[in-house]
Amino acid sequence: MKHNLEEAYAMKSLVENLFGRDAWQEVKHATSVKVWKKYAKKILDAISMTARSTVEIADSEWHEELDSIVEFGKSRLAYANDPEAVFASLAGTLGLINFHQFGRMPSHSHRKRVTLRHPSNWKFDQFRSVQYVQNREQGETKERHNQSRKADA
Repeated sequence: MKHNLEEAYAMKSLVENLFGRDAWQEVKHATSVKVWKKYAKKILDAISMTARSTVEIADSEWHEELDSIVEFGKSRLAYANDPEAVFASLAGTLGLINFHQFGRMPSHSHRKRVTLRHPSNWKFDQFRSVQYVQNREQGETKERHNQSRKADA
């Protein structure tokens, strides 16, 4: 990894949004695998904490499965020897988490080819369904937030 700000900018921006300016300063010119492992683990921990504090309706198995994916991701990070391997491990783990949130991880490895053209290949609600709801208070808070952002622009 090069020692410049443009390298891994998206990851650096994510770290800043999640953990603040001090974290940004730490990763701004980081080339050390140790620094990137630290923040990759913190990202996974933040996802786990967010799920525990935000997801109100889910079976306990869903939370256990998420915790298992997070722990698996952290164990992958232990074998990363350079920042690129850290990013690859984190990206793979985030993909697992994403599909877990949709209902389950696809298991297409036994198939020769899977296309995006067939929605049935990508429907994963056999075990549970995702539902996003917004109560009146949340809607009003979102509207105030949108207005604030427009005023700041």
